[in-house]
Amino acid sequence: MAGSIVNNIAARSYKYIAPTPPSNLIDSTTFTIDFAARKFISVGLDPADQFNVVAHIITPSRYVSLPVDFMRRIFSLMGNILSFILEKPAKYKRNIYLETDCTRVSSMVYRGENVLVIEETNQDGCRVLLNRADLITLQYL
Repeated sequence: MAGSIVNNIAARSYKYIAPTPPSNLIDSTTFTIDFAARKFISVGLDPADQFNVVAHIITPSRYVSLPVDFMRRIFSLMGNILSFILEKPAKYKRNIYLETDCTRVSSMVYRGENVLVIEETNQDGCRVLLNRADLITLQYL
């Protein structure tokens, strides 16, 4: 009986494989935002988008594809975003910081913590949540 439990534990050892980006980027560089939460950002040329430079924020279950110009606009608002994220969480408080025809940047409370929400409005399921530690890591990249 004890031998079968040992065999089950040995058979369940997992090897981590980094998530693949939603599209293959040319000359891309990948940075780790949070290894424990499996959050990465990959920057490169997107052949599906006329070889424009894009940034993919990738989590294990979802991703967001953002043009680099949009990322610059997010970084210009980083002071306002971080001031909200550092506040005490309030229920049902949602702020929209930046919205275009295809992308929205807002903040909300998730699991008792203020988070930044980056989502693509033209595709369902393309939404990434970034907490305070993730934003500070992004700022230092």
